[in-house]
Parts: sequence; structure tokens; C-alpha cells
Amino acid sequence: MRDYKVASGGWEQLNTASPFNILIRSLTMRVFSDVEVHQLYQQHTDDTGQPFDPDATGRAFYLTQGQPWLVNALAKIVVEELVIDQGLPITPAHINAAKEILIQRQETRLDSLAERLREPCVRRIIEPILSGQPLGDVPQDDIRFVVDLGLCINGNGEGLRIANPIYQEILPRVLACMVMASMPRITPI
Repeated sequence: MRDYKVASGGWEQLNTASPFNILIRSLTMRVFSDVEVHQLYQQHTDDTGQPFDPDATGRAFYLTQGQPWLVNALAKIVVEELVIDQGLPITPAHINAAKEILIQRQETRLDSLAERLREPCVRRIIEPILSGQPLGDVPQDDIRFVVDLGLCINGNGEGLRIANPIYQEILPRVLACMVMASMPRITPI
């Protein structure tokens, strides 16, 4: 509200010295375990009678690595668009088809993450990871930022890596698109 009043000319100064304008830590929702993904999908089965094949649940976990938004987005596409007949079970093929739809649509969250690739602090990390190069000297804050965004994970003794197979597929596409868009148009003579 204060920012609006300053912008509209209602106040002459911002006076933002509030004790509540302090960022103590970033908050992120932890990823689901494979058991939690199964439990979440089981809730749909309990409500509708439509079963998820255990391999479908496993496939969803593999593709998302438990990233909550992706877990829910895949299930939503499957049950609302691909397998509307609740008498039919959800299979791994349905999960794969939902993944393709999700990627092609560039749903809002994916689009917003892709937009983050324009930020130098994100590109400094994502580009070397995708090309198999060492990160070099990047600030710890940049690493924390990409982890907080959910683009990368850091653990299991594997070092920093792209968070899940869906992002592994999307991020190179976005980077390639940005490069192609910036290339000059060459017209044959």
C-alpha cells in the first residue's frame, strides 16, 4: 500500500524502515517422497474409484522427483483430459502423455521457471550443468537461489544437478529457443 501511495503521489517518501521488511530465510515446500506421491494419487482413487497403476505412480515420481507442482499437474492432466472415464485405470503411458502435454503447453509454473533462465545468476549455473562443464566460481547465493526455485537439487553426493527429468527436458529447449531468437535472419541471395 505504501508503495502505491508513493507511486501515485500520495506520499512524498517511501519510509520503508519497517521491522517486517527483513528477509530472514527463503521458504520452499519440500518435495514429496515416492510414498507420498502414491498416497496423494490414492486420494483420487478413494474419491472416484479410478485406480492409478503402481507403475504409473512410480513413473510420475520419477519424472517429477516429487516436485509438488509437477506431481499435481501431471495428475490433473491425466484425470481431467486424458482418462476422463473413471472406470479406466491410469497407466504409465497416460503419465508420459501428460508430461508431453505439460511441456508443450509451457504451463504457467514451467513458463515462469524458464523466464528465470534470463537471469545471469541462474544461467551461470544451469548452462554449465547442462553442458557437463564445471560450475567454476559461482556465489553460494546463486546456488541457493536455483535450489530454492526448484530448478536444481544439491545432495546425495552427486553435487548440484537439474531437479528432475521434466526440467532436464524443458531447460535446454528454452535455452535453445533464446539462442535461436537472437540469431540474425539470413536470407539467401
